[in-house]
Amino acid sequence: MKCGVDIGGQSAKIGFVENNKLVDSFRIKTNKDTLFCDIFNSINEYINKNNIKLESIGFGIPGNVNNNYIYNMPNIGLKNIDLNKEALKYTNIKINSTNDANCAALGEALYSEYSSIYFITLGTGCGGGYVYNKELVIGKTHSAAEIGHMFIDYKHNYKCTCGLTGCLETIASSVGIVRLAKEYKDKYKTNIDFNNLSSKEVFDKAKLNDELGLFVLNYVSKTLALAIRNICVTLDPECIIIGGGVAECGDILINKIKEYMNEVGFYASKNIDIKPAKLGNDSGMIGASLL
Repeated sequence: MKCGVDIGGQSAKIGFVENNKLVDSFRIKTNKDTLFCDIFNSINEYINKNNIKLESIGFGIPGNVNNNYIYNMPNIGLKNIDLNKEALKYTNIKINSTNDANCAALGEALYSEYSSIYFITLGTGCGGGYVYNKELVIGKTHSAAEIGHMFIDYKHNYKCTCGLTGCLETIASSVGIVRLAKEYKDKYKTNIDFNNLSSKEVFDKAKLNDELGLFVLNYVSKTLALAIRNICVTLDPECIIIGGGVAECGDILINKIKEYMNEVGFYASKNIDIKPAKLGNDSGMIGASLL
């Protein structure tokens, strides 16, 4: 059996995989000061309780990681962590790691009929992973396909957690969606509950034709369509797969992206398949276990 860990901004999902199938999983809340201590202790507690022998533990890291050295996890606020040394405090089990979106891409590719997919995850941040001929493309610095930091927004130039401005992540993420709703709340009629503001609240109101909700949905969708256009003319994947917490709003986001692709897409790829993730929130854990 193998273990796959998908680290998020506020929690970590820990899955146990056998024959490429998720057999059990759980989620733990995380604190940046005790992040890996909490994760390894939870894994050890589970395998001891269930008398399981693990072959390996794979980590999906929300940031830049190379050879198990984490350079930066900007949405968590941690950097320069030697994961090999950290692991040895708790276990002798072999570990591997890559960016969390890469893990999700691997998981989705495992169950995909396509040989090349580009996976976009929309959550606290925005990430991407590219799988070509069933192999993950990571690049020299392991930052290939980091779509979240594509410069895309000329209008606002919001500052990103990476230190740059205008990144896709500042628009196409739960943080970006909430920011847009706050900025434009006085320009559009709305019934959005700002006391419980979230990307889900914004898109739920968009489904009810709320003016502000529709504005944000349209802005985010068109921005994503422009980013996908750039992906397609650069890499020409067979399919774009969209996952993550923001994408769980249903068909409304993907349908709107497709609509804008017809408007802004390059003629050869404007009709590219754009699909929701098959595995939902499980893709990162399954992909991490494959490392």
